[in-house]
Amino acid sequence: MPRPAYPENPQLKLLTGGHYAPFTDQDLPGEGMVTELVHAALDITPSPLTYSVTWENDWSRHLFPLLSDKTFDLGFPWLKPDCQATPTDERCTNFLYSDPLMILPIMLFVREDNQFRFQSDADIVGKRLCRPQGYFTHDLERSDRRWLSKGLITLVEGKDPADCLKQVLMGNVDAATINLFLGATLTLEMGLRNAILPLERPLSQEGLYVVTSKAHWRGKSHLNQINAGLQKLKDEGRYHEIVSRHMELFRSQLQ
Repeated sequence: MPRPAYPENPQLKLLTGGHYAPFTDQDLPGEGMVTELVHAALDITPSPLTYSVTWENDWSRHLFPLLSDKTFDLGFPWLKPDCQATPTDERCTNFLYSDPLMILPIMLFVREDNQFRFQSDADIVGKRLCRPQGYFTHDLERSDRRWLSKGLITLVEGKDPADCLKQVLMGNVDAATINLFLGATLTLEMGLRNAILPLERPLSQEGLYVVTSKAHWRGKSHLNQINAGLQKLKDEGRYHEIVSRHMELFRSQLQ
């Protein structure tokens, strides 16, 4: 059932974008897993505000300028850098983050005939990893890793996620490091489902968040409302129901 029309002058303006299955896309049921979670959290939070959600598929405009100049109050879903390790990162200096909406496993996708063991970080030393250009690298340079600054791995930047998978297939790199959902979707679309597989152990776990500008005078208050709604969804079991339903749909599309 479609949602009722948004109010003409909402108290809260949210920004998201599409082509990010299974999390956000207007063609998905509930407009995606994360979109449905945000709607549900805002609807159930104490003292709910009227709100709208705007779709802008040019993700490069979201943080700067649309959220930084407060054209929109909140944006979702965004990864959070390691702000303790990189306090000068522009996403740390300019934005505040909600509690995580969900945790995203970042996997190592390898050739079926060239799998390597990944039981500890020592198994990564000397490997060639591909990550798409412009993607985060903070999980490769954590305080307990320093893989990049110490030259322990070779990082290859692919043009996009599909390019990284192609590099794996050609044997130019040992693994592509992308999130489980994107990797599973691409291997199916590219006809590589049996040729490229994710290793069992995630390389890292990254949260997806709602963000607001630090310059927004009510930004922290708005995030508190999101957090309260998320907690209530979990307490009532609705969070698990929403996530499970979208996960089941996602898995069925891969069969």
